[in-house]
Amino acid sequence: MGMMRKVGDRGFTFSELMVVVFIIALFAVVLVPVCGNAIASAWDMKCKSNLRLMAQTCIQYAMHHDHFPWGERKVEGYTSYCWDFRKREGETRYEPGEMWEGVEVGEVVQCPACRKAYDNWDGNAFTGYNYNCAYLGFVEGTRCRRNAPARFFDLQDPSEVALFGDGGYAGGPNKFMRAPKASREYDYSATNLREAGTQAFRHRGHTNVAFCDGHVEGIIQPYTAAGNAGWVSGPARTGFLSQDNTKYGAGHLPDTASTIP
Repeated sequence: MGMMRKVGDRGFTFSELMVVVFIIALFAVVLVPVCGNAIASAWDMKCKSNLRLMAQTCIQYAMHHDHFPWGERKVEGYTSYCWDFRKREGETRYEPGEMWEGVEVGEVVQCPACRKAYDNWDGNAFTGYNYNCAYLGFVEGTRCRRNAPARFFDLQDPSEVALFGDGGYAGGPNKFMRAPKASREYDYSATNLREAGTQAFRHRGHTNVAFCDGHVEGIIQPYTAAGNAGWVSGPARTGFLSQDNTKYGAGHLPDTASTIP
């Protein structure tokens, strides 16, 4: 009898192999965007959780001290003394900043969607978020009539005032949030400095913002320094939160900036 060939012994034909390859490719086309969206959603949730915890910590600090934390100030023995971290002279290790009052914070001040390994201050390893230093906190030496952070109990409508957010400008992350228009009372810095304090819209087109009542929002619409809708730095996709300073504190604090007693 002639040799009989079992069906199971037959190898793939070229056509059958191409069908299998096509099916695998089809699955990849379908699954890769789904996985990408899932990762982006997880980053977004983690970012909002970080901002919520930061806001709660800052509010507790502000209520206890009657004023918001400093954005940055000069303190003897430190090369940097900021809201998020501080570093002693001659050391490379970062310590928790003034707002955290000695509590280790780890990745809480690191936005998971921010791909830079540093921000724009003293080689800081913590990056991704900025603090409202236009109206609430204060960076020592900023041009304006005040000389210290705003007093907490002067603040009206805290749910309308930005506290922290996804920081970013053309050069990368930033840590000091600025309002779009100069204010003699609160922040009279030059336009280029304010444009360095914009928000990054890195979460699938929106930016996350924590407000002074502790709630967090995703905001889609960016504004330019002149107040018109649009990007401040095109490819970097950065912009302000409002066309004027209302989201930052204008109209929610006294016209004459109070100082710490």
